[in-house]
Amino acid sequence: MSLRALIEAKQRRTATWPLLVGNPSAAAAEVKNSSESLAAHQRVLALKKEAGKRATKAETQREQQLRDGLKAALERVNATVVRVELQALPDHEWEGLFADLEPDAQGELDLDPILAPLLAASCTDPELQDLDWWTEQLKQPAWTDGDKAALSRLFLELNAFAPQFDALGKG
Repeated sequence: MSLRALIEAKQRRTATWPLLVGNPSAAAAEVKNSSESLAAHQRVLALKKEAGKRATKAETQREQQLRDGLKAALERVNATVVRVELQALPDHEWEGLFADLEPDAQGELDLDPILAPLLAASCTDPELQDLDWWTEQLKQPAWTDGDKAALSRLFLELNAFAPQFDALGKG
């Protein structure tokens, strides 16, 4: 494919937004407990093996139960975060969302008032392209200032800042 054809086929940039939806500290504690239980059981089995004894069927089953418990705990950790794909907006949409925003005394723009429209317009998943739903979600107390700041930063990186090519490696 020619350079010209590659440029003509340029796609909108996308970014993955890791959204915390669960309690990671509780899930991490469960992983730690499961891991420690499995390790302790395996130490007992190793000592038994050193003494020339074989693990009983019950001990082998217990080890498998502990492995399954650790696997389930790791899955619960992974379920505490969902990944939402966002795409850059066309210039006219991006600029249109900023039309009514006024900078504060330091010249900074607060993106909070336009986060719901940004989300509805930027989500690649059609189910998440619902302005009213995002408006209601962002009103919930579970949404912290930190969540909103991270989302604002992601939107700026996606739409207003130049991509970081050093992250792509040498070409």
